[in-house]
Amino acid sequence: MRDRRSAAEIAADRQASPAPGIKRELRWAAILSIGALLGHAVDAPDHLTEWWGFATFFVVVGAFQFFYGFGLLLQPWKYDDTGGLRAGAEQRGRSYYVLGLVLAIAVVVAYAITRTSGLPFLGPDAKAERLTLLSLIPVALDLPLIYCLAAAIHRTRQVGRP
Repeated sequence: MRDRRSAAEIAADRQASPAPGIKRELRWAAILSIGALLGHAVDAPDHLTEWWGFATFFVVVGAFQFFYGFGLLLQPWKYDDTGGLRAGAEQRGRSYYVLGLVLAIAVVVAYAITRTSGLPFLGPDAKAERLTLLSLIPVALDLPLIYCLAAAIHRTRQVGRP
Protein backbone atom coordinates (compact mmCIF):
# COMPACT_ATOMS: atom_id res chain seq x y z
CA MET A 1 0.00 0.00 0.00
CA ARG A 2 1.35 3.42 -0.95
CA ASP A 3 2.04 6.11 1.58
CA ARG A 4 -0.77 8.69 1.30
CA ARG A 5 0.86 11.40 3.35
CA SER A 6 1.06 14.86 1.92
CA ALA A 7 4.34 16.40 0.79
CA ALA A 8 4.17 18.81 3.75
CA GLU A 9 3.91 15.88 6.21
CA ILE A 10 6.84 14.10 4.61
CA ALA A 11 8.94 17.30 4.70
CA ALA A 12 8.03 17.86 8.37
CA ASP A 13 9.12 14.29 9.19
CA ARG A 14 12.44 14.82 7.44
CA GLN A 15 13.06 18.04 9.33
CA ALA A 16 12.15 16.52 12.70
CA SER A 17 14.37 13.48 12.26
CA PRO A 18 18.11 14.01 12.57
CA ALA A 19 20.38 13.61 9.58
CA PRO A 20 22.18 10.26 9.53
CA GLY A 21 25.36 10.40 11.58
CA ILE A 22 24.80 13.83 13.09
CA LYS A 23 24.25 12.50 16.62
CA ARG A 24 27.55 10.64 16.54
CA GLU A 25 29.42 13.69 15.22
CA LEU A 26 27.90 15.99 17.82
CA ARG A 27 28.70 13.54 20.61
CA TRP A 28 32.34 13.41 19.46
CA ALA A 29 32.43 17.20 19.09
CA ALA A 30 31.17 17.57 22.67
CA ILE A 31 33.77 15.13 24.02
CA LEU A 32 36.57 16.84 22.08
CA SER A 33 35.48 20.31 23.18
CA ILE A 34 35.32 19.33 26.85
CA GLY A 35 38.65 17.51 26.49
CA ALA A 36 40.29 20.61 25.02
CA LEU A 37 39.42 22.37 28.29
CA LEU A 38 41.75 20.00 30.11
CA GLY A 39 44.63 20.88 27.82
CA HIS A 40 44.04 24.59 28.31
CA ALA A 41 43.60 24.23 32.07
CA VAL A 42 46.84 22.28 32.44
CA ASP A 43 48.79 24.79 30.35
CA ALA A 44 47.30 27.97 31.92
CA PRO A 45 49.53 28.10 35.04
CA ASP A 46 52.64 27.94 32.88
CA HIS A 47 51.40 30.92 30.87
CA LEU A 48 50.57 32.81 34.06
CA THR A 49 54.30 32.99 34.79
CA GLU A 50 54.79 34.72 31.41
CA TRP A 51 51.94 37.23 31.53
CA TRP A 52 48.51 37.32 33.18
CA GLY A 53 46.83 38.05 29.81
CA PHE A 54 47.97 34.73 28.35
CA ALA A 55 46.65 32.82 31.34
CA THR A 56 43.35 34.70 31.16
CA PHE A 57 43.06 33.76 27.49
CA PHE A 58 43.59 30.08 28.34
CA VAL A 59 41.01 30.18 31.13
CA VAL A 60 38.39 31.95 28.97
CA VAL A 61 38.92 29.63 25.99
CA GLY A 62 38.88 26.58 28.25
CA ALA A 63 35.67 27.69 29.97
CA PHE A 64 34.03 28.38 26.62
CA GLN A 65 34.98 24.97 25.29
CA PHE A 66 33.68 23.29 28.45
CA PHE A 67 30.27 24.96 28.32
CA TYR A 68 30.12 24.68 24.54
CA GLY A 69 30.65 20.91 24.85
CA PHE A 70 27.81 20.59 27.33
CA GLY A 71 25.63 22.69 25.03
CA LEU A 72 26.31 20.18 22.27
CA LEU A 73 25.33 17.33 24.56
CA LEU A 74 22.12 18.96 25.81
CA GLN A 75 21.10 20.71 22.55
CA PRO A 76 18.50 23.01 24.16
CA TRP A 77 17.56 24.54 20.78
CA LYS A 78 15.89 21.26 19.76
CA TYR A 79 13.08 21.43 22.31
CA ASP A 80 10.04 23.66 22.70
CA ASP A 81 8.55 24.95 25.97
CA THR A 82 6.74 21.66 26.60
CA GLY A 83 9.89 19.58 26.12
CA GLY A 84 8.78 18.25 22.77
CA LEU A 85 10.98 18.11 19.70
CA ARG A 86 10.63 21.17 17.47
CA ALA A 87 10.12 20.88 13.75
CA GLY A 88 13.43 21.55 12.03
CA ALA A 89 15.31 20.86 15.26
CA GLU A 90 18.61 20.05 13.55
CA GLN A 91 18.49 23.26 11.51
CA ARG A 92 18.15 25.33 14.69
CA GLY A 93 21.54 24.22 15.98
CA ARG A 94 23.40 25.18 12.84
CA SER A 95 24.46 28.65 14.05
CA TYR A 96 25.74 27.07 17.28
CA TYR A 97 27.85 24.64 15.24
CA VAL A 98 29.20 27.51 13.12
CA LEU A 99 30.16 29.45 16.27
CA GLY A 100 32.13 26.48 17.60
CA LEU A 101 33.76 25.87 14.23
CA VAL A 102 34.92 29.48 13.88
CA LEU A 103 36.32 29.61 17.41
CA ALA A 104 38.06 26.23 17.10
CA ILE A 105 39.71 27.39 13.87
CA ALA A 106 40.72 30.63 15.61
CA VAL A 107 42.37 28.66 18.43
CA VAL A 108 44.35 26.54 15.95
CA VAL A 109 45.41 29.64 13.99
CA ALA A 110 46.44 31.41 17.21
CA TYR A 111 48.46 28.34 18.17
CA ALA A 112 50.24 28.33 14.81
CA ILE A 113 51.04 32.04 15.11
CA THR A 114 52.36 31.75 18.66
CA ARG A 115 54.65 28.87 17.65
CA THR A 116 56.05 30.58 14.54
CA SER A 117 56.27 34.35 14.96
CA GLY A 118 54.67 34.99 18.34
CA LEU A 119 52.04 37.60 19.05
CA PRO A 120 54.05 40.84 18.88
CA PHE A 121 51.06 43.00 19.76
CA LEU A 122 50.19 41.14 22.97
CA GLY A 123 52.08 40.96 26.21
CA PRO A 124 55.38 42.38 27.32
CA ASP A 125 57.44 39.37 26.25
CA ALA A 126 55.57 38.06 23.21
CA LYS A 127 58.00 35.87 21.32
CA ALA A 128 57.59 32.58 19.49
CA GLU A 129 56.91 29.83 22.01
CA ARG A 130 58.40 26.37 22.10
CA LEU A 131 56.49 23.46 20.67
CA THR A 132 55.81 21.00 23.49
CA LEU A 133 53.77 17.86 23.85
CA LEU A 134 51.60 19.58 26.47
CA SER A 135 50.90 22.50 24.14
CA LEU A 136 49.83 20.10 21.38
CA ILE A 137 47.00 18.53 23.41
CA PRO A 138 44.37 21.27 22.83
CA VAL A 139 45.28 21.49 19.14
CA ALA A 140 45.18 17.72 18.76
CA LEU A 141 41.64 17.86 20.14
CA ASP A 142 40.60 20.96 18.18
CA LEU A 143 41.48 19.50 14.76
CA PRO A 144 39.00 16.58 14.94
CA LEU A 145 36.53 18.97 16.61
CA ILE A 146 36.73 21.16 13.50
CA TYR A 147 36.03 18.12 11.33
CA CYS A 148 33.03 17.02 13.43
CA LEU A 149 31.48 20.48 13.47
CA ALA A 150 32.03 20.96 9.73
CA ALA A 151 30.40 17.58 9.10
CA ALA A 152 27.45 18.51 11.34
CA ILE A 153 27.01 21.81 9.49
CA HIS A 154 27.11 19.96 6.18
CA ARG A 155 24.55 17.39 7.35
CA THR A 156 22.17 20.06 8.64
CA ARG A 157 22.18 21.55 5.16
CA GLN A 158 20.96 18.21 3.85
CA VAL A 159 18.09 17.89 6.37
CA GLY A 160 14.79 18.75 4.75
CA ARG A 161 16.03 18.38 1.20
CA PRO A 162 14.12 15.89 -0.92
